[in-house]
Amino acid sequence: MASVMEEVVAPIPSALVMMSAGFLFVTGPVDMSNIFRLIFMVALPAAGGVTLGSLFIYGIAWWGGKPLLVKWGKWVGLYWDDMEKLERRFIESKKNEIVIMGARVIPIVPSVAISALCGFFRMNIFKYIWLTFFGMFIRGLILATVGWQIGNVYYRYADIISHFESAILILIISFIAILLMFKVFNQTKSQNKL
Repeated sequence: MASVMEEVVAPIPSALVMMSAGFLFVTGPVDMSNIFRLIFMVALPAAGGVTLGSLFIYGIAWWGGKPLLVKWGKWVGLYWDDMEKLERRFIESKKNEIVIMGARVIPIVPSVAISALCGFFRMNIFKYIWLTFFGMFIRGLILATVGWQIGNVYYRYADIISHFESAILILIISFIAILLMFKVFNQTKSQNKL
């Protein structure tokens, strides 16, 4: 669900969603059970969710791209003639499929822009779905693995950090108790002088 939402609602970062899933759902050493968990609990659902969510943006660009660009494109410096030229170059080259899938793998490339571009160019929907799913699957594997390893480091050092937190809490409480005792002692001392 989070993958669908992060695709439709652009400000939700996909890298954070996938890394968090790896952090939360996969813990422990590198073994086959964790690799299967990584694939089936994180990468496949994330790829499916992003693919499903991206169809919304793709559809909007497919059906409303030209009217939107004709009416509002001048404000951002894009014109439909430019898009038609790009579309011809896009269709003529098979390298573009590799570029689209590669752009899906790279976390810093905005997924919404890729979906909109493919919709504007009216890319074959089945090719679009396959490229999106496969690219996001690879991205999901990479980011979930990073989250998994961050989780392993966190869990390894969480106990040590917890001991430090407990020691610091005891020191703070002791310091406050000593301050209060001095304050009470000084007040009773000043009242005895009167």
